[in-house]
Amino acid sequence: MPSPAAQPARCSIAVFAHNEAPRIAATLRSIEAAAQGMAVEVVVLANGCQDGTAQVVRGLMAASPHVRVVEIAMADKANAWNTYVHTVATTPTLHVFVDGDVQVAPGALRALAQRLEQVPEAHAVGGLPTTGRDRAGWSQRMLSQGTLAGGLYALRGSFVQTLRQRGIRLPLGLVGEDWLVSLWAGRDLQPIAMAVGGRDHVVFAPEAGFAFRSLSPWRLRDYRTYLRRLWRYAQRGVQYEMVWQWLRLRLPESLPPDVQSLYAQAPTPSRLLWTGSVFGSLLRCLAVQKVRRVRRRPN
Repeated sequence: MPSPAAQPARCSIAVFAHNEAPRIAATLRSIEAAAQGMAVEVVVLANGCQDGTAQVVRGLMAASPHVRVVEIAMADKANAWNTYVHTVATTPTLHVFVDGDVQVAPGALRALAQRLEQVPEAHAVGGLPTTGRDRAGWSQRMLSQGTLAGGLYALRGSFVQTLRQRGIRLPLGLVGEDWLVSLWAGRDLQPIAMAVGGRDHVVFAPEAGFAFRSLSPWRLRDYRTYLRRLWRYAQRGVQYEMVWQWLRLRLPESLPPDVQSLYAQAPTPSRLLWTGSVFGSLLRCLAVQKVRRVRRRPN
């Protein structure tokens, strides 16, 4: 693979890692294989890591000069995403975003780049999952709703440049960035109620697959991970409702700087909403109650 010194990078790959020491090497090896023949730079954003993730990456940098690591004290993906977009990133034609616990399929990066070339009006292109019991259903929902997956997606360089110029940032503490980035790209950075069209602003490359370790019913640790994931999904759903209402008539740069400010300023969703299961509805109720506690705090 050509190094940045030999050829300017046309593709910058941001890898978001929080305590991913056991998995980050495999992720980087998969990116190496997927980037064969491309001029790339890889930036690992080690945010709030306490397990030696950054040290693992540094151990690989001698053999891979196109890889570098940026250590960030705060354990928050939204903050790491903002740091990459507004501070760290260079100006390539393509920015690829990868989670630090996934493996990128061979040819995936080229497939993302080619798909953007095929659709000039597209701002974003998403990869599709190749693992997980619900991967077929998940993929179908992504395609029908135009929603990217945080595991693997790419943004056009000009779109990222516009985010910088307009000062558009993710609110800190946001649970998952993919849905909001999808909303921005799909609505052409316009208020939701005023956006026109948009079906071609977010596209997908079926050949751009990404894999991750599925949870197992035979591992007790995975049950705890699963419960934490359900709680995060409940908070994410409430945040989505609040952000949607905020952006109906407002531009993206008007978003509050963090979710605490969002909770305090945006309309509070109802606790009485059926999510399809008793447990899911209970978690959503608790997530809304968390918002209400923030609103009751004295200024």
